[in-house]
This record gives sequence, C-alpha cells and structure tokens, in this order.
Amino acid sequence: MAANNKIAMLVVTALLVGSGYWFFFREDGEQATPTTSSLEQEFEQKAAAPLEALPRVASASMPAGSSSVFLRYQCPPETKDCERNPNVASTPEEAQWLLTHGYPTVKQIEDLRTRSTADYREEYMRTGSKVAQSLYAMSLALNGQARTAIGLLSDGAKQGNIYAFHLLSDIYRLTDELANLTTSAAYLRAAYLAGDSRAADRYAYQFGILSPPENLVADKEAFQLFKIFGRGRNYLRP
Repeated sequence: MAANNKIAMLVVTALLVGSGYWFFFREDGEQATPTTSSLEQEFEQKAAAPLEALPRVASASMPAGSSSVFLRYQCPPETKDCERNPNVASTPEEAQWLLTHGYPTVKQIEDLRTRSTADYREEYMRTGSKVAQSLYAMSLALNGQARTAIGLLSDGAKQGNIYAFHLLSDIYRLTDELANLTTSAAYLRAAYLAGDSRAADRYAYQFGILSPPENLVADKEAFQLFKIFGRGRNYLRP
C-alpha cells in the first residue's frame, strides 16, 4: 500500500507541473493503469527537461519584487500545455497572485525530491509562507503521509491558500485508500469558486468522464467546501 501511495503521488507532482503530460483516464473513458516503471520513467524524463537559467532561491517564500516573481512563474522551455498549467503566470500581476495564494513555481515542484520533508517543515514553520505550506504538504504526500497533508491543506485553504484545493483534489483522486472521484472534482470546483479561473480548464480535462448527476453532486459538495474551507472568499486570478 505504501508503494502504491508513492506511485500515486508521483503522478500528482507531474500533473501539477503540466496536466498535458498525464492521462489518469483514457480518452474513451476507460481508466488507465500505467505500470510502476512507466510512471517513474515519465517522471524522470519530465524532471530532466531543460530549463532556462532561473534565479536560484533558497527559500520557498520569494521576494515580493514584481519582476523577479514574474520571472520565476514564467513557463520554462520544453514545458507543455502552459495555458492549462495552474502554476504558470502570463503577467506580473498573475505571478504575484500565485505567490500570495500558495502556488509553487514549476521549478520548485520539480525540485521536490532534492529536499527532505523535514526541510520543508522547518521552512514552513519559520516563514509561514503559503508556498512553503504547499511544498511541505506535497512532500508529505509524496512520502506516504497523505492524511497529514490533508489536514495541513485544509488549514491552508481557510487562510487563503487556493492552491491547497488543487492539491486536495489530486490526493482524493490518486491515493488508493482515499480515492473518491466526486470529492476530487468538488475540490477542484472549489478552487474555481475561490477565484482560480484555470481550475475550470483542469476540471474539464480531468473530470470530463463524470455523468451529469455526478457533476451535480460535485457542484453541491464544492459549494460546501468553498463555504467551510474557503469561507466564501473569492480572490479573482488576474
């Protein structure tokens, strides 16, 4: 079971870097069952994709200068499907919004395996940054601690971390013992209600297989999640 969790969360990381890389469900609606080796190979290929020389940051809490923040949130070369990637900005204003609401950069996600969960925890405790919170939760999930990550992300969503809804959606979609497709869809809907317009693109891509009744259930659950965790606050993405 622990091995399955680790495999599933590798898929989570890849989806967050670029949703075009992964098809958790086939186009004909049949559930895909990739092998362990194929998942790991795909992840390694993507992580090794060439990146332009971005300024190195030692901390997840980046400086607030608009130009430096925008540079970090631009789409790296060789990264596919940037229009749907929730972690990419097209303007300095959008980049600042991502930073404010807990969205790591593409490079920070690709570097997840280079630091320990203890490192991410220490940085989050030291800075209180929403980006540090997201990275800490992702590291927990990658290391088989999905339930702990859920608690951390639920608290984050209450504090304006909109990316927490994306991560909660992935956890409920890809972790074996927690898998619930309707709840996963609801969390992504909640991200849209909280102000992330790109969540609608991810929803259409990942949950197009849901039936109208299932979509209705997801809508109702999303509204409740938005009220409970998002506290009904809407922060429109520029």
